[in-house]
Amino acid sequence: MNVTIIVPITTEGLRSEDELKSLCQPGLTVSGVTLASGPASIESRVDEAFAVPAMIIAAKQAEKDGADALVIDCMGDPGLATLREVVKIPVLGVAQTSMAICATLSHKFGIVTVLGRVAPLFDELVALYGHKDRYAGCRWVDVPVLEIHKRMDEVQAGLAEHALQLVRDGADGIILGCTGFLGCVDVIRKRLLAEGFDVPVLDPIPITVSSAATLIQNGLSHSQVSFPKCEEKRYKGYESFS
Repeated sequence: MNVTIIVPITTEGLRSEDELKSLCQPGLTVSGVTLASGPASIESRVDEAFAVPAMIIAAKQAEKDGADALVIDCMGDPGLATLREVVKIPVLGVAQTSMAICATLSHKFGIVTVLGRVAPLFDELVALYGHKDRYAGCRWVDVPVLEIHKRMDEVQAGLAEHALQLVRDGADGIILGCTGFLGCVDVIRKRLLAEGFDVPVLDPIPITVSSAATLIQNGLSHSQVSFPKCEEKRYKGYESFS
């Protein structure tokens, strides 16, 4: 099985080879691809919009190269429905997948993320995915995406404290609201357990890659009724689509 992670930004090095290898399982290989054009990071609806054209090209190429499933490496799930109209292999968004799983493991989940400006995007996704009554809210560490790795100690400490506050306010499950937080679960779990709270903390990328592998194993993909293949046509200025 081959899963391709589409990193929907142009910044190189944010998803390392070691991180990709850590996601591999027996019988499963994981590769990553960044965009040739688009935003340096995704922290707004505008960023998401500029990412989608190159994501379409990346998705089509990954399917052609033999990928069995695609995972969108961003908690905004940019281009999720769009890519499902482009390829037949399963396309998973990490936000949709994480919310669905956390909602099965807890009554209410909270999200810890990067910046306050992305909280409205999560409000929209929570409603879109049908979890409005299961959502305890969002808190943020106020650190831009491209500074996460430079300020990791500060980020992890902040995530742990915000997760603790969400749980005290009624959340019984926590989702990391940025895929740049890969590997931060243990610090948060340790802090919550120290305060007597044993709740699931979901790291979106590994959860979604494992879910993709399950879909592949069971021969499942998105509905062609819900996401009919797009009509082949030319788009001026985007000739590489055809």
